[in-house]
Amino acid sequence: MVRGNDDTLHLAYVVPRYGKEIIGGAENATRMLAEALVNYGGATVEILTTTASSLETWDNDFPAGEEELNGVTVRRFKVNSGRLPNFAAATRKMLASPASLDVSEAHEFIRLQGPVSSELLDAVESFDGDAVIFYPYLYHPITEGIVRANVPTIMHPAAHMEPVLRLPIFDEIFARVDALVYHTDAERAVVESRFKVAQKPALTLGMGFQTFGGQVGDIRVRLGIENTLFLLCLGRVDAPKGTTLLVDMFKEYKARNPSPLALVLAGPISIHPNPAPDVYVVGPVTEADKADLLANTLCLVSPSAFESFSIVLIEAWAKKKPTMVNRLCEPTVEQVERSGGGLIFDGFESFELDVNRIIGDGELAKTMGIAGFNYVMSRYEWPVLVDKYQRFIVRLLNRNNPH
Repeated sequence: MVRGNDDTLHLAYVVPRYGKEIIGGAENATRMLAEALVNYGGATVEILTTTASSLETWDNDFPAGEEELNGVTVRRFKVNSGRLPNFAAATRKMLASPASLDVSEAHEFIRLQGPVSSELLDAVESFDGDAVIFYPYLYHPITEGIVRANVPTIMHPAAHMEPVLRLPIFDEIFARVDALVYHTDAERAVVESRFKVAQKPALTLGMGFQTFGGQVGDIRVRLGIENTLFLLCLGRVDAPKGTTLLVDMFKEYKARNPSPLALVLAGPISIHPNPAPDVYVVGPVTEADKADLLANTLCLVSPSAFESFSIVLIEAWAKKKPTMVNRLCEPTVEQVERSGGGLIFDGFESFELDVNRIIGDGELAKTMGIAGFNYVMSRYEWPVLVDKYQRFIVRLLNRNNPH
């Protein structure tokens, strides 16, 4: 889409880390959106990011400098300080009572969390394109970059109700940003209940999906489960992501319902769950192996209570697979309820019931998978989302510069 006089949009995204090596999360969402803007919208997109790859340390893993990645210009800047040793103590204090911190203490918490990059902030300040877009809300390059930017600012908060959202620093940050883009209406409701931003230009966009051609992997053969029914969980293996809860419920399920049913956890491993029979923790997988798992799973399970949007639900529905989500996560519940593509659990009893329904009623599983597929095809194809997104940005620019 063009703005007039055949001028294409020139956008910069500020994100703490970026690259094809970064799996899942806001960083992956940024990459998919940036590449879609180039491929379907003809936009000029650059990424302003750090040389870090790990959010646990923010070490300088990538070389500083510029590269092109799938049509997007990526500019990486050295990290001055990563996650500092006293961050754990600061986190305990913050989690105990985030609203009790004053603004200076909140700024210090964000600094301790990292990553801090003075060169990145200088690049934000000097960017003279159409808009700088920040994704997500809670890191130092975002909180400081929004203050430094000299062009219109847009934020994708990727927010959910968590203690850090109550830090007083974010009142100023959300007040300063010119526009907001949300993944779901549930996320928008969280932000608008916390901050006085309802009057700001805003868009609920969601996230597109990408299918990968080529050869399907053989991970099931390597795991020895090519003829076994299995549940699938895609994403970071970590207690805050609900994988520990899922493994515990699965163990209890197998104790009460003996069967060959397996559970596969595929994604970067932050915390190894306790070993359990028929639970396979396989770590990050290739796109080919992910395609194999999605095509053959009984059901995709999203156990996290803290998501602003779940791309793995979209990927499962694109394969006509049913899903299960945690009742505590309003955005994923919203996705399931609007699509008709899955079931919702709120504890072991409902988890057990949902699994048994999917195993025992093939027609129900098929119906949910088809409903999810139709939902995805009607809402989340990239050309449609890119056009909607770019029109929103153009309206914002025209509003800021009516002449």
